[in-house]
Amino acid sequence: MWAADGAALSLPGLLEEVRRVNPDLRAARKRWEAVQAKVPLSKGLPAPRIGIELEDIPRGTVKLNQATLMYQLIQALPFPGKLSARHRVAVAESQMAAAEFKRAEWDLVSQTKAVYYDLYLLDRELEIQQEQLLWLTQAVASAQSRYATGVAPQAELLTVQAEALEASNMRQVFLNRRQAMAAHLNHLLNRASHEPIGKPGSIPLEPLPLSPDELLLAAQERQPGLLVFRYSAERADAAWRLAKRELLPDLETMLELRDPAMGPIGPWDLTLALVLPFWFWTKQRYGVKAALYDKESAQAAYEAMQNEIARQIHEHWHEAMAAYQTAKLCQDGLLKLRSQAVSSALAAYQTGRGSLGDLLESLRMLAEQRRTYYQHLVAYEQQMVQLEQSVGMPLLAEGLQ
Repeated sequence: MWAADGAALSLPGLLEEVRRVNPDLRAARKRWEAVQAKVPLSKGLPAPRIGIELEDIPRGTVKLNQATLMYQLIQALPFPGKLSARHRVAVAESQMAAAEFKRAEWDLVSQTKAVYYDLYLLDRELEIQQEQLLWLTQAVASAQSRYATGVAPQAELLTVQAEALEASNMRQVFLNRRQAMAAHLNHLLNRASHEPIGKPGSIPLEPLPLSPDELLLAAQERQPGLLVFRYSAERADAAWRLAKRELLPDLETMLELRDPAMGPIGPWDLTLALVLPFWFWTKQRYGVKAALYDKESAQAAYEAMQNEIARQIHEHWHEAMAAYQTAKLCQDGLLKLRSQAVSSALAAYQTGRGSLGDLLESLRMLAEQRRTYYQHLVAYEQQMVQLEQSVGMPLLAEGLQ
């Protein structure tokens, strides 16, 4: 009996491991952390300037030692509201980076689940071929006995032997395909490609838990791609408000200490100056206009993404429902009927009351029915993976941690 190499696969365990070891996800996390670390910088004042001034240098000389030495401290003070506006831009950028990280995580989770379900389907195909071999082995034994006693022609024996050989070959084909799929999963898990991959466990057929409208409401707050666009719109709005504030003058202060020989409490000079955006008609006002266009563009992109998410949810929900209904029908009735038909046809053939054609047809129908069930079960799970990615939350117990 065929069995996969390695320990049994657990989907929650795989998801936990891939989140921990996948290098692409680690890179996305570090990008988010880097942006997050920059948020406090947006609240700081511009760097102060420290300098000296030499005053009353004797005319016609460079006798600096005879000049009056003054120490200067210069600090620019942005107009009230500018720092808070810059902080809002930085916070929105941090939120975008966080949503980008979650989107990368969901992409990785979806890939892992997709490979897991493909492995499951390949393993079920292998089981079908193995079952076919068992049935055909019994049929070959019966055909040999019938041929030896002259009850059946040689052509009948050759036919059933050919069927057995074909089933054995298909089993090998599926084994090779499984090795390729295992290499894909190892890549996601940051393992060597040749490491053995265990056999996925059984997948329960769970009904759809939520309606499309309920899923759409959840996606508004959880879907990472949608949140990226929402935070992008918020950032563009904050950048537009900041650009308008750049039209307002900043304050620059300068403290000067005269004659340091008199000590730190000697005479001080205080200078206040306004930094005027004097060239606003060729500079700042165009910055405001560009920021407004960016804001409108980001808002339109956010609305388009909302429409796209709604389309994805409805499309995947109805595709999942179609696959679920077919899998449910196979599970609840058709598989049992096909299995009973094979048992009946084999018994009839072994006792000489049935033909080989009837037996082979029953075997094909059973294999096809099992294949249909597993294909629709996996199609349902794959559609649920796409639905989970469109919503940004797990929906089935198999994917929960």
